[in-house]
Amino acid sequence: MKKLFLILAVLLPVSAAGYGDHRGHNLDSLERITSRFTPGKLASASRDEIIEYSQACRQLAWGYLNLDGPKCTYYAHQAIAVAEDLGGQNTIFDMSILIGQCFWAKEEYDSARVYYGRAGDVLSEIVANGIETDPHEIEAMQSRLWGTLGNFYAAQDSVEQFVYYYGKAGELFEKWGWLEDCSTLHCNIAEVYSDYGDFKSAGPEYERALDLARQSGDSLIIARAMYGIGRYYKETGKVAKALKYLADAYEYFGNHPREEVNNRADTLEAMKDSYRLLYRNTRLLALGSIILLLLVGVILLILRRFKRTSEELSAAEEALDETVKELRPGSDREDEIVLTDRELRIVHLLVEGKSTKEIADEIHLGTNTVLWYRKRIYSKFDVHSVAALTAEALRRGI
Repeated sequence: MKKLFLILAVLLPVSAAGYGDHRGHNLDSLERITSRFTPGKLASASRDEIIEYSQACRQLAWGYLNLDGPKCTYYAHQAIAVAEDLGGQNTIFDMSILIGQCFWAKEEYDSARVYYGRAGDVLSEIVANGIETDPHEIEAMQSRLWGTLGNFYAAQDSVEQFVYYYGKAGELFEKWGWLEDCSTLHCNIAEVYSDYGDFKSAGPEYERALDLARQSGDSLIIARAMYGIGRYYKETGKVAKALKYLADAYEYFGNHPREEVNNRADTLEAMKDSYRLLYRNTRLLALGSIILLLLVGVILLILRRFKRTSEELSAAEEALDETVKELRPGSDREDEIVLTDRELRIVHLLVEGKSTKEIADEIHLGTNTVLWYRKRIYSKFDVHSVAALTAEALRRGI
C-alpha cells in the first residue's frame, strides 16, 4: 500500500478552503514571507498581516507535502495555530488532513487517525453551524476526507472500510466532474487490487484512470496513471507494454520539476526492473526454444526408428512366409530358381555393387535382415560371392 497516491491531498478541488494548486507557487518566496513574522511581530501584527501569514503557511504546507514531511507538518501546525485565533475552521480542517497524511506516509497510523478524526469533527462543526453554506464546497471537503480515509483503511488492509469510503468519495467526484480526482481514485483502487493479487480487477481500473487523466489534460495526473498502468503490466508479465507506458510517464513527469526527482526515480527503477524481466524472459524463451527443438528431434528419431522397426518386422514376416512356401512341393524342374520381388531387388543391388548397409538404407530394412536375404539368395544360386552371383544371374537371364 505504500505506493498509493496521496489521494487528493494535492488534487482535490478544495477552493472552499482557499487553496490554489501548489504546483504554481514558488516555495522560496513563500518562506521569505513567513520569515518576516517573528513570534514578537506576529503577536503585534494586524489581522490582515496574520491572514497573510496564515495563507503563506498553508501554501507551504501543501507545497512541501510530497517533498519534505517535517516542513509540511511544521507549516500546517503554524496555520492551525493562527486559524484557532481567527476562527478559521476551514483551515483547521485542511491542515489536519495534511498532518494526518504526513503521519500516514510514515505508517504512523495511530497519529494519522487522530488528525483525521479532528478533521472529521471540524467538518461536522462547519456543517452544523452553517460556517460554510455552499453545497459544492461542503461536498468538496467531504469527498476529500472520504478519499483520505479510503487510503487510510486500504493501507491497513481493511477492505470493507476502504471500499465504503472510496465509494462515497467517488460518487461526489463524478457528480461534480472532478476528472483529476476520479483518475487518482481509480489509480488507488487498482493499486489496492494489485496488492491483493486481483489483477483481473486492477486492469480495468488502471485503464479507467488513464482515460480520465487524458480527459482532464493534467500532465501530472496523466503521468501518474501511466506509471500505475506501467507497473501493472510489469507485474502481469507484459513487459513490452510496461516499458512503453513507463517511458511515457517518465517524459510526462519531466514537466513538473518539483515532483520530477522522486517520481522519475521511481519510474526509472520500474523501467530497470522491466528491462531485467524482458532480458530474463528472452533467455527463457531462447532456452525453451532449444529444448523444444531437441524434443522435436528426439521425437522424430523415435518415430523414424519405430517406422524402421515396423518395416523390419514386416520383412521378417514376409521372409518367413516365403520360407514356408519353399518347403511346400514346388516346380518339377530342379534347376529352377524362384525369387520374390524383394529378393530380386536385392540381387539387382548386389550386382550393381551396393554394400549390405547401402542396400538396407535404400530399401528401408535392417542390416541383419538384408544379410539374411543375402544368405538365402546365395543359397538359392549355390554361390558364395557377389561375383559368382552376378555370373549366375546373367547366365540365367535374371
